Amino acid sequence: MPSALLLTVLIAGLISLLPVWRLHLAGWPARWLLTAWLVYGAWILVTIRFPGPVRFLIPLLVLAFVAPFVAGPERLSRVLSARRQTHPGVVINVTPRPPAGLPEPPRRVEGEVMDPPRVDDQAGVDDQAADHREARTTDRGADS
Repeated sequence: MPSALLLTVLIAGLISLLPVWRLHLAGWPARWLLTAWLVYGAWILVTIRFPGPVRFLIPLLVLAFVAPFVAGPERLSRVLSARRQTHPGVVINVTPRPPAGLPEPPRRVEGEVMDPPRVDDQAGVDDQAADHREARTTDRGADS
């Protein structure tokens, strides 16, 4: 009987090395690999020793066993890189530049309170809008 148990443990350990090898290719740390190997091995042993009570866990075991092969090393390494990432990465500014005729907006310094627009500034904007409306109405009159 002990030789059958030893053979079962040996086979479970060897079978559980297959997904762990794939996780090793993804760059997982040694502690995580050891933990994964022990969990896979224990899960296989429990499934072999008690097939009746744990039969509903067999599909989960198959999914956990096949997942490293389906996902691929680049996806598995993202699991670690999301936790290890200390820098935010490259930020690319995709904001379009304003047209050449517009003035530069005022730069805001943190903590600075911006003054509300002055009355004469608003009057200039309204005058420009009125001029634009007059130009459009004269263009329409010329086309007719």
